[in-house]
Amino acid sequence: MSQIGETFFTTIGCMDGRAQDVVAEFGQKKFGAEFPDTITEAGLVGKLVQENIDQGLIDSIKNKLDISLQKHHSKGIIVHGHQECAGNPVSDEKHKDDIRKSVRVIQSLVNFSPIVGVFVKRFSKNPSKWEIEEV
Repeated sequence: MSQIGETFFTTIGCMDGRAQDVVAEFGQKKFGAEFPDTITEAGLVGKLVQENIDQGLIDSIKNKLDISLQKHHSKGIIVHGHQECAGNPVSDEKHKDDIRKSVRVIQSLVNFSPIVGVFVKRFSKNPSKWEIEEV
């Protein structure tokens, strides 16, 4: 259980470590919360939009969301995907569309707001850095 005064937000997206820090920083600023509860799977937003969604995956995500929302009192949810994703190797535009559709899937699982979709991409002025684009 969390301690009094600890604040959380929830991230749902790809396991790729390149995206984790920038998503965490974005969530801390966006929701004014300290700790991200992270729900990850390789290429997750691509899996959430498949016609034959794995019900076990959906049940697992729902269980983790319930813990984050009910026990940690999450202040917001970020659904994220990123450039160069090995688990969802599609164009950036398709990936952004997958994120938008995944936001709707997550909304159908929990009666909660806000849920924000973001695409993590290389920073144009410094390709070794990553930045957030809300979609």
